[in-house]
Amino acid sequence: MNLLLLDPAELEKDGTVRLDGYRAEHIFCILHAKKGDRLRAGLLNGNTGTAEVLGSTRRSALLKVGDFTVPPIPASLLIPVIALPRPQSFKKTLHFLASAGIRTAFFTGAARVEKSYWNSAAMEPEAVRAELINGLEQGGCTVLPDVRFHGSLRELFDDPGFQTVCGHAEKLAAHPRNAIPCPRKMTTATVCAIGPEGGFLDREVDFLERNGFKPVSLGPCILRVEFALAALYGRLLP
Repeated sequence: MNLLLLDPAELEKDGTVRLDGYRAEHIFCILHAKKGDRLRAGLLNGNTGTAEVLGSTRRSALLKVGDFTVPPIPASLLIPVIALPRPQSFKKTLHFLASAGIRTAFFTGAARVEKSYWNSAAMEPEAVRAELINGLEQGGCTVLPDVRFHGSLRELFDDPGFQTVCGHAEKLAAHPRNAIPCPRKMTTATVCAIGPEGGFLDREVDFLERNGFKPVSLGPCILRVEFALAALYGRLLP
């Protein structure tokens, strides 16, 4: 945890906050924080600053919040469209989205996406939020990503919300067919489609190309979804 993330609703009127669970344990057991120590902290969807430790045990920590004047880390220009991966990969992908400052992401069905993935416990809203919060704490970010789900590519493209977010962005598809090398250094918002580990079907690639996506290559090896996302992020980072 590189940032102690606080929900504004947790703060008392006097500016104190009492924490329990994993955050208190981290403060006491990992940071070895003592009374008077100041910790890097941030408000969910808000600024960052510091919080003073007033008391700390393994089960409970009392902190006094100072002025949070540092604005959130700027949003990434990358907007991923990801074929829903297996639950363990899904959780890692959520973690990466939040830790990398990606603000909007779309998960979609595809021909090679197992239908059982949609019924996984990892898809429960509470589980999704927990992974995103964990990613924010790791990356030192505060803004919770907007994660949206669609059952198919066609359903996704029929969503006016998707067109509003992505309509004028650069559009790439991580797929080796007729691909060009993946470009580097985004200068504008870039939507990038990542298929299942077995890849998009040809008809799905055709559909993406008809909607303005250019196939790009990340090399000859087949990557897991979460690694493909990380590779794209690193390649396109300004």
